[in-house]
Amino acid sequence: MLSTDNAVELRWRCSLPMGSSSAPVIGKDILGRPIRDFSGSEWWGVPRKEIPWYPRINYDRCIGCGICFLTCSGRVVYDWDFSTMKPIVARPYNCMVGCDTCAKLCPRDAIVFPHLSELRAWRDKAGAVAKARKTLEELASMRK
Repeated sequence: MLSTDNAVELRWRCSLPMGSSSAPVIGKDILGRPIRDFSGSEWWGVPRKEIPWYPRINYDRCIGCGICFLTCSGRVVYDWDFSTMKPIVARPYNCMVGCDTCAKLCPRDAIVFPHLSELRAWRDKAGAVAKARKTLEELASMRK
């Protein structure tokens, strides 16, 4: 059986979201959601601040619907500017590398991320595929 300590270590190694993250809580957003600072974390062994994966907003296209702000609940990347009624990318390095849910949901395609080829280059540089496979093998051996 997988012990709690091993599961926590494996989740952190993979940068999977989890309730008891060691990323410090730095506040709460307007909705009362805890805001953690993931900027000091690593993604498959690469410091998160070295990976330019985060949303960029084209404010000329943004209609201020708020779906990005309301949808990004686990990592709380966005704040909301009530004077302009538009989102702000307040914590770019909180964005989970590879996540682009906000861009996919944006009705005006106002949110962009780096190209998929750049994401795959970071995946390869980090050796993420081999590390993921190793993690799964460790999980399988712990189940026995």
